[in-house]
Amino acid sequence: MPRKSFNAHFAERRRKKCLAMLAAGAAVIPVCSSLASLLGQQLYPANYPWNQNISNAPLVTNSAAIIAHIGGTVKIHPDWGADSPANGNSPLYGIPYNVVHGNSTAKINVTIDNYPGESDIEPVPIPTNAVIEGDYQDGPNPYGGGYNDNQRGDSHLIVWDEDNNIGYELFGTTRPADTNLFPNTDGNELPHTDGKWHAAQESVWNFNTNSFRLLGETSADAAGLSILAGLARPDEGLPVSQGGQGAINHAMRMTLPASDVNPQYIYPASHMVSETNDPNNVPLGARLRLQNNLAVNTLISNMPPESQIVAHAMQQYGLIVADIGSAMFVTGASASENATNGISLVWNQNDIFAGNGLEVLRASNFDVVNLKPIVTGLSVSSGSVGSALTIDGQNFSGAGGNLSVFFGTNTASSVNVLSDTNISVTVPGGSGTLDVTVQSGTNETDNFSDPGSNVNAPIFGYGISALTTADKFTFLAPAPTIQQVAEHGGNFIISGTNNLGPGGGYHVLASTNLLLPLTNWTILASGNFDSNGKFSFTNAIGTNFWKFYLLRVP
Repeated sequence: MPRKSFNAHFAERRRKKCLAMLAAGAAVIPVCSSLASLLGQQLYPANYPWNQNISNAPLVTNSAAIIAHIGGTVKIHPDWGADSPANGNSPLYGIPYNVVHGNSTAKINVTIDNYPGESDIEPVPIPTNAVIEGDYQDGPNPYGGGYNDNQRGDSHLIVWDEDNNIGYELFGTTRPADTNLFPNTDGNELPHTDGKWHAAQESVWNFNTNSFRLLGETSADAAGLSILAGLARPDEGLPVSQGGQGAINHAMRMTLPASDVNPQYIYPASHMVSETNDPNNVPLGARLRLQNNLAVNTLISNMPPESQIVAHAMQQYGLIVADIGSAMFVTGASASENATNGISLVWNQNDIFAGNGLEVLRASNFDVVNLKPIVTGLSVSSGSVGSALTIDGQNFSGAGGNLSVFFGTNTASSVNVLSDTNISVTVPGGSGTLDVTVQSGTNETDNFSDPGSNVNAPIFGYGISALTTADKFTFLAPAPTIQQVAEHGGNFIISGTNNLGPGGGYHVLASTNLLLPLTNWTILASGNFDSNGKFSFTNAIGTNFWKFYLLRVP
C-alpha cells in the first residue's frame, strides 16, 4: 500500500480515586474499577482492547530478546510538553485534541489527497480555534505540515464530538491558509491553491462501539488504530487533588524505530508498514508492559505523583506500538480540553521530567506480553448437551465483543465473559471427548496487505487457545424422559423420549417399592424408540394401586 513506502521514507518522525501510593519495594499494583473516560464519557466499550487490563498476561517466548533488540538502556520518553500561550511560538509537543459539540458545530468537507480509498470521507466539525499537531503554544504554525525545518511534522488534527462520542482523526492536515499541501505519497509538497482544508487520511471512530478499520487499511495512525484513545492526558494523569482522575485506565500509544518493527500487524492493529523483518522485531499493535517487581516498584514509589500514575497505567494496561518513530516514546497530549475547547489541565513538567520521574524507566524494565487466550480448566469435565459450563483460563477480555467458544468444531451458545479468567457457556451439541477452545477475534481476510501481514491470520484478534489436556470435555448421553402419564380404561399409559433421536432400545421397569435396587425391579416391556426417538407403553393397573415405573435405556 502507498502508506507503507511513505512511512519508510519518513521513518523518523518529528519529535514533538485509584492512585495507590507504594511503599518502597512493595510489589503491588493499584487496581482501578473505573474505565477510560473523557469529560465523563467512555472511549470504547469496556471489552475493547485499549481498555483491557493486561497486568497478569504471560510473556511472548522471545520477550527478553525483543527488549534487547530495542536496547535495554533506552529511556522511556514522555512525548509531550508544556502548553501555555505565554510561551509564545515555542513548539507544542505531543498530539493535541479538540473538543466540539457536534450537534451545533458546522461540519466542513475536507479534501483527502493521499489515501482517499482508505479514508472515512465525512465532513468534520472543525472548531474555529482548532489546534493541530506541530502548532505553536500560542497559535497556528504557518509553515504547514511536513518534515522540513519549522514544519508541523505529521500534522494530526484530532476532533472529539462530545455530543455523540465520535472521534475525527486526520493525518497530514493542511489548513486553508497553508501555502503547500502536506507531502504526497512520493514525498513532494504541492502548491495549495484552493483555500480548503486538506488531509492525507481521515478516520472516523464511533467510541460507543467496538469499531475497527478494515484489515489492511490505514488510519490516521500507521497501525490502523485510534490516536485519541491511546493518548496520555492530564485530565486522567493528574491526581484527584489537582483536578485529575488519578488513574489512566487504558493502554497508551508508543513508537519504535523502523529497525525494531516487522512488516506485520497484530490485533488490535490492522495495518502494517514495510520495515525490517527480524525474528526479534515486533509487529505494529504489539503490547509492552512495565514490570511489577521489587526494583521497578521501588523506582515508582520514588516518583512524583503524576509520573506514578502514568507508570501504574503502564503496569496495568501497557503500551501499544502504533507507529514508526523514536524508541520508547510514549505519546500524550500536553493539555486537556474543556467542553468549549479551552485548556483545562496541563502536566507538571517538573514532575514528568524530574530526575526521578518517568525517564528513570528503561526498556529493560518492560516485557512483551502474549494475549492469546489460554484454557487452564473446566468446571466439569463431562456433561450433556444444554448444560452449563465455566471455563477457567486467561486473556478472555479485550475481544471487542468477538469471543467464541468451540467444542470441537461446534460453537457454544450463551457465551458470557465473567472476567479475564472465567467464561460461562451453554454446552452445544456433540459426542465423545472434544477439546474446548476459546477464540478471541473473528475470521477475516486481508485483501490489501502482503501475505502473512496479520500475525494471527485468518483471525483478526488475539487468536485461538492451544489444545491442552485441561480443555477436554466428554459428552454424556442424556437420560431418557417420561413426558406424559395417563390413566384410561383401567390401564396406565406412559410415553416419552430418549432425547437422542431415531432408534435405540428401551426397557420399562416397575416395582411396588421405590427403595428396592434396580436389579429387583420387574421388566414389564422392552422395545425400540421410533423414528422420532419416542416411545409409548400401556399396562393394566390391576389390584395393586401403588406401583412405580422407570424408563431405562441399555
